[in-house]
Amino acid sequence: MNEIQYAFINEFGHYGFDFDQPETSTHFIIVSILVKDSEKAILEQEVERIKQKHLQIRDIDDILRMEILQDIKDLPFKVYAYVIDKRRIRDDSGVTYEKTFIKFFNRKIFDDLYRTFDNLDLVADEQGAKEFIQEFIGYVKQKCIPDLFNYSTFGFNNSQSAILLEFAEFIAETIGKGYDRNHYSHQYPSFYRLLKNKIITINLWPHDYKHYLYDYHFEKTDNVTDQTIIKQSVNLAYQYIEKHRKSEEEDDKVGIDLLKFLLFNLKENPDDYVYTEEILDNLNAIKINKIKQHYFRSNIVSKLRDAGLLIASSNKGYKLPVCLNDLYDFVNLSSLTIHPMIQRVAKCREQILLATNREIDILEKSEYEYLKRIIDMEKTMITSGE
Repeated sequence: MNEIQYAFINEFGHYGFDFDQPETSTHFIIVSILVKDSEKAILEQEVERIKQKHLQIRDIDDILRMEILQDIKDLPFKVYAYVIDKRRIRDDSGVTYEKTFIKFFNRKIFDDLYRTFDNLDLVADEQGAKEFIQEFIGYVKQKCIPDLFNYSTFGFNNSQSAILLEFAEFIAETIGKGYDRNHYSHQYPSFYRLLKNKIITINLWPHDYKHYLYDYHFEKTDNVTDQTIIKQSVNLAYQYIEKHRKSEEEDDKVGIDLLKFLLFNLKENPDDYVYTEEILDNLNAIKINKIKQHYFRSNIVSKLRDAGLLIASSNKGYKLPVCLNDLYDFVNLSSLTIHPMIQRVAKCREQILLATNREIDILEKSEYEYLKRIIDMEKTMITSGE
């Protein structure tokens, strides 16, 4: 049997939409702290130790939050989160009422978690939870039928850990420091740097490319071409996620997880590439069967590009493009492979033509017509001195 993975779930924010009231949060955040069964006891002990160290005397300000994040950054856990910007939900959507908001996002979060994780033991405070979590617990139990031993491979199985639920609340509050109007902290970039390697993804809702232009557009570029590129790359990613979100094909699932990771990286580090090793560490954190580098490049990235998605790459890794230079990086890297390979085929062809008095052309098959044209065109260009 595969090792159990737990998800300790907590929330941050309110359900209301009256933003004229100062206590109304602009965002609602759900955080899952993921930990394997074999590492759960260690995580509980260490989080309890850190709590005793830091939280006996004073409230959590930015300085103390930084100290706590420094202490937890090497612990065995991952973060899978949702950030809902309530200001971007249209008034005519029907979701701006508390009950419909809760039901709508209960379904959204369940569908996403169920698609992403094959096995997950969900844990929440079933007695003292707020309304959203209480409704979510009921929804999941209704959807996931346990087996004869009263165990569900995905669902709530009566596991508990008060300290890890507190930990999930702390992480949700920390993420809120980067998004919510009433809790925003200028120290959030520093918080994020300490949490970065723990975050699998932060799903931003509603899906809107402007999420990714909020910090980037005004500070980095006013170039119309660059704005078009980032809009196209993000919208294509979201279209793919929406089109394939119910697919049972493993490659489609991995492709969606990759796009979510690249979208999140685009929000936090729009100019940075992500090394392949870091991407695989992220993807494999939620996979039973680990993905290898060759398979990732040939079956996942290639399939996404074949579907028309814009994914830039360089010797520094992968990213969603935000400017023309990102696309040039991809073209340059590809040309380093494509041109030498075509040259090798051309030399092989020429040797056989010479050896057979031009009677055998290895590119005479109709399947190779495009290669023959490329090689002959390049030869013509060299001859003419272009």
